[in-house]
Amino acid sequence: MTLIHQFMPDCALREVDRVPTAASPEKAWAAVRAMDLHDVPFIRWLFALRLLPERILARLRGRPVRRSPHMRIDDIAAPGNGFLALAEAPGCEKVIGAIGRFWRPRIDFVRVTPGSFTAFSEPGFGKLAWNIRVEPREGGGAWLGVELRVTATDAASWRRFRRYWWLIGRFSRLIRRSELRRIQRQLDRERSRGNAPPFDRTPLSVSM
Repeated sequence: MTLIHQFMPDCALREVDRVPTAASPEKAWAAVRAMDLHDVPFIRWLFALRLLPERILARLRGRPVRRSPHMRIDDIAAPGNGFLALAEAPGCEKVIGAIGRFWRPRIDFVRVTPGSFTAFSEPGFGKLAWNIRVEPREGGGAWLGVELRVTATDAASWRRFRRYWWLIGRFSRLIRRSELRRIQRQLDRERSRGNAPPFDRTPLSVSM
């Protein structure tokens, strides 16, 4: 059983993206743990666009504007960002989660702990969890994967989230898939220097 399933066994939406690499699971894990979304210009632009209303409001109210030179997994789950590191199986999987009103210009996040995340059910909120996962690949190499699970604490909140996701979900999928392929190319370039044989690089995507 995956760690993400332990924290969100039931969800209204599930999306899974995986790409193969000829690199070893150990090298693949090191690469996904080190990935920095700020390295990709269009991803920086998308996140800046999403945070624009919040930054404008902060300036109008004289509050400091959040800025970060990096957007690694540990940066996303840093205190004050609303996202929480739920669990990690080193070398295999790390799970990040958040609870909030994601459809608002400035997201109202709920402060929870890993122990209280799954049971949280107060009406009016959306819940999401996502992971990075590396699995050994039959015949050698590894699978790099990202899974997203989303739900809400009541029907009205799910309707709000679904309208929000109609637009934001497209960008979320674009970011996840492009970053997986970027890491895949990086790992395979490194391996190709050793004249390793070619392999099937076909990605796998599932939406439920």
